[in-house]
Amino acid sequence: MLTIHGLTEAHLITAAISSAPPPEGRAVWFDLLEPDEDEDHLVEEMVGIAVPTRDEMQEIEESSRLYEEDGTLYMTALVPFLFDTENPRVTPITFILAGDRLVTVRYDRPRSFDLFRARAERPGAGLADGRSVLIGLLETIIDRLADGLERIGGDLERLSGEVFRPRREREKELGDIITAIGRLGGSLARADEAIVSLSRLFHYLGEENGRERLDRDGRARLATLELDARSLAEHGKSIDGRLNFLLSATLGLVGVEQNTIVKIFSVLAVIFMPPTLIASIYGMNFHHMPELDKVWGYPAALLLMLASVGSTFAIFKWKRWL
Repeated sequence: MLTIHGLTEAHLITAAISSAPPPEGRAVWFDLLEPDEDEDHLVEEMVGIAVPTRDEMQEIEESSRLYEEDGTLYMTALVPFLFDTENPRVTPITFILAGDRLVTVRYDRPRSFDLFRARAERPGAGLADGRSVLIGLLETIIDRLADGLERIGGDLERLSGEVFRPRREREKELGDIITAIGRLGGSLARADEAIVSLSRLFHYLGEENGRERLDRDGRARLATLELDARSLAEHGKSIDGRLNFLLSATLGLVGVEQNTIVKIFSVLAVIFMPPTLIASIYGMNFHHMPELDKVWGYPAALLLMLASVGSTFAIFKWKRWL
């Protein structure tokens, strides 16, 4: 789907017919969502650029994601997607800056695009051309990424409180908590991917090629974005450290609980060892065992076994092994 956005009085106007320019203002943003070949060719004719394919957008090499061709900047970055769910992902999005017009190519629907468009369509949005649209869009993406890290940190705090509660007050089993920690670790890894990818884009756009295309305000906002990305990277490292500590603590508690269970069985085995020995002695059926012929022999053996259990238990309590 192709959506063309125009610019008038410093705010965006979205075309009523998605593949046609808006009747008012000047077309500055061409948003391609899961485009087909006809839409690719239409944008190539209107803007005079080559639209990258989906396979080209997923290239790993930085030289394939950030490059200049015929005066047009092609920048592909991993953008956070579904970060307000339990299964966050990142999706590659290509930003093409051709003069003062912007083309975006994407195959998913990150919420940051909808948030930016809603904000940019309000009067007084302060937009001048496609370059300011690009900066505003990147700012919204960074804000969403910061919100995602904040959510991960909040979930981590709640899990931490759950782990260090007394065992009887826990609402989750330690196995479920380990699973939740693993999910948070996966979410944090996706966030780190997005931060690194966006940082490279900011650095590339801030170099000489990109600097020539931005005005003073755009360069200042880009510098702020670079600082934000560094701050988010440091925040991510902090969360990662706390996550590793919580995982180690949870695994330690699992070991403690297992040791407690083993300890109980060991103590029971030792407590019942003396009466087992007594019962074994009187079960040998030798002919010369005078106690077997006595009336008091059976109750005496029972009392002796109970006394051995009680004395062993008392010793364990005195030694504070129980």
